[in-house]
Amino acid sequence: MSRKSLAFVVFVITAVFLISGCSTVPKKIKEEVSGLKTKVDTLESRVETVESKQVEVEKMTTEQAQSLEDIKAEKQAVMPNSNISILQRPGSSKTSDIQVALKNAGFYDGKIDGIKGQMTKKAIKAFQRANGLRDDGVVGPKTWDLLCAYLSGAAGGYGESAK
Repeated sequence: MSRKSLAFVVFVITAVFLISGCSTVPKKIKEEVSGLKTKVDTLESRVETVESKQVEVEKMTTEQAQSLEDIKAEKQAVMPNSNISILQRPGSSKTSDIQVALKNAGFYDGKIDGIKGQMTKKAIKAFQRANGLRDDGVVGPKTWDLLCAYLSGAAGGYGESAK
């Protein structure tokens, strides 16, 4: 074989390898791109799910905040400009009931008017101090339990029970 023929054969073999190699590269790229598209689609789906859940949570939070505002508005309507805290308890605990119990216990000299004023608050604090409770002016469960004994008037005034 001549040098020209040998060079030609080498050229043809090289060309065949190059052409066959080039044809597999686009297939690999297409497979990689297809895999990436699948991953992107999966991620987009997850993002949509998270976003829809976030919208639901924001909606629920807004509803809860509105509900809380409604409760506060109702409380303010029931106890406007209140300077005394009264924890509601099943069965009673209205201001007038508290005033009656305090009066029967000898701690309240005012009118039973259902108004949570300074006289009522001072009487609650005095009652709490006399009964070994924290004198915070809040009619909580412990204070209310003790006051209930004086609601009917049967227990008598504080002066009488202390004798």
